[in-house]
Amino acid sequence: MEHRFIMRASALMLGAALAALLASACDLRYTCDAVEPGGVGAGDSTRAVGAGDSSETAKERVPMMAGSTREVVYVAVGRVARSELVKIVSPVVVEDDDLLLGPSSGDPRRHRAVRARYWGVEPSAKLNRELARPEGAPLCVVLPPNLHGLLSYGRICAVVVGRGRRVFAMHLGADVIGTAPEGPDPAEEIYLDVADALRRKPVMARCSELERGLSATLWKLWCRRSPVALSRLCASGGALHPQLANLGRYHAGHFPRQAGHKLMLSRFDELLLGQLSREWIMPVKLFTSGMRARSGLHAWLSHLGDLYLPRRLLEWSRHTHGRVVECQEHPEKASELSRWSFRWRAGGEAILDALPDLQSAPPVAIGGATAYDAERSWVCRFDAAGTPYLGRLGAASSSYRQA
Repeated sequence: MEHRFIMRASALMLGAALAALLASACDLRYTCDAVEPGGVGAGDSTRAVGAGDSSETAKERVPMMAGSTREVVYVAVGRVARSELVKIVSPVVVEDDDLLLGPSSGDPRRHRAVRARYWGVEPSAKLNRELARPEGAPLCVVLPPNLHGLLSYGRICAVVVGRGRRVFAMHLGADVIGTAPEGPDPAEEIYLDVADALRRKPVMARCSELERGLSATLWKLWCRRSPVALSRLCASGGALHPQLANLGRYHAGHFPRQAGHKLMLSRFDELLLGQLSREWIMPVKLFTSGMRARSGLHAWLSHLGDLYLPRRLLEWSRHTHGRVVECQEHPEKASELSRWSFRWRAGGEAILDALPDLQSAPPVAIGGATAYDAERSWVCRFDAAGTPYLGRLGAASSSYRQA
């Protein structure tokens, strides 16, 4: 019992620290003069200072385009951000990998390998080469206020921690905190006009060692083979910041659920397969109907994107050899959203009521863990407040967060 209490307290303290870090990032309020590239030298001071900042802190917050463009390497999260950022600064490397999908590793070399295997080509190749350098110019990560930015920033911090390389963060939409989730699903992802956000000239804030360390810790927990610690962190810190709560809902929602002695599909699979019928339907129609229905699937699709639908449905069809979900190919169609049609096999919809066993569903790699893994049987449960948390299949549900 004492060990269990320590684990809860540790998760709560780390969750509170990360939530405070996220809150401070979202609450930055600065005013600064419009500065053109090269307009402020490396040793010049800046007036981009928030109320109450000390002079020491002020030196660590500089306008977006301060100094020579050769002094900072900018990291854009997403290709849209890169296309806008290259218009005003250089050099720019891009994190174009969707870390919310597929396997990840806390070891940088292995991470590159598993991501290349998952996508068929190495994503974020230039960024990876930049991070592999033992030394280099400071990095400025241009962060969107969403889960993609949260994980990307954590990955970058995890690689550079201990090397002494400076990291700055430029928060797009610094006044956007996000929406707390309601129920078992994450809140819908925030869409931001990147061009407009950059026109507002957001500032670069230097990240302290503590901030880098906390963000790196979040990434390392994401990459662990056991998803329990990340689940506890998000459950404990989620009440303090919506980003952690949404990450926890997203993460736990890929794992099968246990209610008493009953095993059920993951929340996402339940929503996705619930859109099927005995009639053939293409993923493009599933996507449009799911976004229109506002049944919870729309929030998931805002994080996952449309192309994950055919990928997951194909996994179901191939895993069960058509015994649950049937698949029909249309090779003349160029789009992945129209190339396939899916429907229930007669009686297949019974899986919505109960999952016979973990082997009945195709596995899902998420971070360092795997859902529907019979050897490491992680399942999702809900505490008295409706917050999801992960644990071993069959373990006593009172072992965590029942109060």
